[in-house]
This record gives sequence, structure tokens and C-alpha cells, in this order.
Amino acid sequence: MAKAVITFKNKLRIREYAEGYRLYDIRRGKSSGREIKASLFFFLGMAMLFMLMLENFNIPKLPVCAIVLLICMYMCCYFIYMLPDMAKLRGEHIYKSSKLLSKEYTFEFYKEFFIMHNDHERLKRYYTELTDSIETDDIFLLIGGMEKKIIVIAKRCLSEDEKRRLSEFLKKETVRQYRRTRPKKNKNSK
Repeated sequence: MAKAVITFKNKLRIREYAEGYRLYDIRRGKSSGREIKASLFFFLGMAMLFMLMLENFNIPKLPVCAIVLLICMYMCCYFIYMLPDMAKLRGEHIYKSSKLLSKEYTFEFYKEFFIMHNDHERLKRYYTELTDSIETDDIFLLIGGMEKKIIVIAKRCLSEDEKRRLSEFLKKETVRQYRRTRPKKNKNSK
């Protein structure tokens, strides 16, 4: 077998896995397409508001418009705020109910695949199986495969050199799947 390009140990915390699950849900779960769904409810709500404005906000005359407007406001909030938060809570629940997610794993990244293993589990995943490779300020998220669709790698466990090398490696090997979220603004910088 060829020599691993990058090897490191990693241990997840509940917040890191929950954030990874939230991102997974936005890309591939119930939250996917949430902006479009929320936009449809927003424009429907604006149409109802316009109809109410034409009648000088005489709600007893157009009660259906008022009800639909309230429903549209709720659905916009549901898709934009509530659904991703529910996904994060679901990720926390999955982490708490799994004994393996809190264990330390060793990751070995090779040219065509990567292996993650510990005393209880071993997983080999080819990069062609990945549907998404997402990097944030705190985690690397690898989505895809048949079993264990979500693999979260905590950046806090990596040295600066390992973070940089893994980021460059994933950019190169998962070209179409790779995404980098916008970095958070530092509080000290203007």
C-alpha cells in the first residue's frame, strides 16, 4: 500500500458534530432548498399584504389574506431559522446516542481514498463516493458513502500545518465537491 499523504488523530466534541450535521442538513437534508421555499412564502406574504393594503387593512373584509400572511411569516422563519436549529439539535442527539462518535479516530489520507479507524471501527472511503467536502473555520465535513454518511474532522485537534495540508489536499482531490464557507470575521479586526 502507498504511504499516507496525511495522518493525524482526531476527537470530536458534541458542538462540532452538531455543526457538521447542520451543514449536512442544509446541503442534503430537509433544509436543502430552504432559501427558495422561504422566498416563495415571502412573496406570497407580500401579495397578501398588498391585498390588505388595497382594502386599507380592513381585516374583517379579507380574513383569509390576514391568516395566509401570518402563515407565510411563520413559514419564512421556519425555513430560515428553525429548520437549521432543529438539525443542529438532531446532530447533538445523534452524538449523545452514539458511543463511537466521541472516541478518538486516526485518519490516514491517501491519493485515492482515506481511512478512519480506532479500536472499534474501521472505514475506508474513496473520494469518488463523496458528494460534498466542506471546510469551515472549525471543521472539515465529508459527506457521502453508504454507511456513516457524515464524517466530521475537528480543526482544533490539528496543528496549523496539518490544517493547511489537509485543506490543500481536499481542494486538490475533491475538486467538484469541495466548498469553503466564508471565514468568520475576527472581533479584533475592523
